[in-house]
Amino acid sequence: MRGVVCALVVLHVLLPIATSAAEEKVSIQLNSVENTDNRCRLNFVIENKSQVRIESMKLDLVAFDGDGGILNRVIVEMGPVQSAKTMVRAFAVDAECAHISALLVNDVLVCTPGEAGACLDGLVLSSRVQALRFYK
Repeated sequence: MRGVVCALVVLHVLLPIATSAAEEKVSIQLNSVENTDNRCRLNFVIENKSQVRIESMKLDLVAFDGDGGILNRVIVEMGPVQSAKTMVRAFAVDAECAHISALLVNDVLVCTPGEAGACLDGLVLSSRVQALRFYK
């Protein structure tokens, strides 16, 4: 009986922490794309829902064409982003926007503070661009 009570107390303490951690994520939305000088500018909205400032978050992005071929690969810096803050970032890739059908977050190379693998797992991705899939 005493073991059951201890287990319930531990769950009562840890469950709210785990739930809070699950809610505190970083979301990245591919908001829009636009052609500029034979390149495609990708406009992102980054929302840091956590209570921790993101010093650096470097993403390895891969752009694919409609046939699944790799068009371009680029490393982008999404940070810094203050805690509980939303930011806009723009990056250009060497391709026409109409030729890009998908954008893959291949990896998180740097995540400070934190661990790159945990940052990748915690990313919530979305796209407002109907013709372009944004995924990990």
